[in-house]
Amino acid sequence: MANRLVYRCRRSLWGAERTLVLFISPQLRRGHMRGLQQQRTQRLDALEQWQHTLAKPGSGPRTTASARQRVAALGAGHYINQVLQITYHPRRKGANRLAWAIAQGALDALETEVFGKRLLRTDRHDWSTEEMILAYQGQSHVEAACRQLKDVDHVTVRPQYHWTDQKVRVHTFICLLAYLLCRLIARECRAMGYHGSLSHVLDLLGTVRLALIVRPSGTRGGRPRCTWVLEDSDPEAWRL
Repeated sequence: MANRLVYRCRRSLWGAERTLVLFISPQLRRGHMRGLQQQRTQRLDALEQWQHTLAKPGSGPRTTASARQRVAALGAGHYINQVLQITYHPRRKGANRLAWAIAQGALDALETEVFGKRLLRTDRHDWSTEEMILAYQGQSHVEAACRQLKDVDHVTVRPQYHWTDQKVRVHTFICLLAYLLCRLIARECRAMGYHGSLSHVLDLLGTVRLALIVRPSGTRGGRPRCTWVLEDSDPEAWRL
């Protein structure tokens, strides 16, 4: 956290004192910029198509009001109205009626002053700024665990088929215990350089099967010889 720019203060919110932490998330900033770029590309393509239509004789909006509505629709969107400037000139002819430009100053301001900001609030005033940010970033791991416990193929909590509170608690405990064991398996796999999801790890390891080979003893009345043998499987599963 030493290289992260952070602003921290205390404010009264909704009748209670809170500690606020404002910081820039590079990942969120890239996501904001990517989303705006996608919107801008879509609108520019639509504008070029409209301009191509306007170049045809007798084409174009019937009224100035309808043209303004279309301009407003093309310029609507989160931040796109600050970046994309569209002008419709009803007195001109052909494709010259439509013009647009990218406001580079507004785009630079969004990228440097707006995009990527995250604001955290907490009543844990004794926590360090680093602890607050790490706790926030750890939220995704909790959400991933909840999604995993809903996976119908692996360690799902439902359906339960139990009707008493005591049995429901036992069932839930067993599911959570299974999940912890599976996370330990995934941890060992990551230590070996495997970075697939937990469900994929379990699917892959599920292809490893143990077969019991029973052979006759070769003597009359002798006990058969039993040998455990691993079946051929995926090379990655064998490595794990």
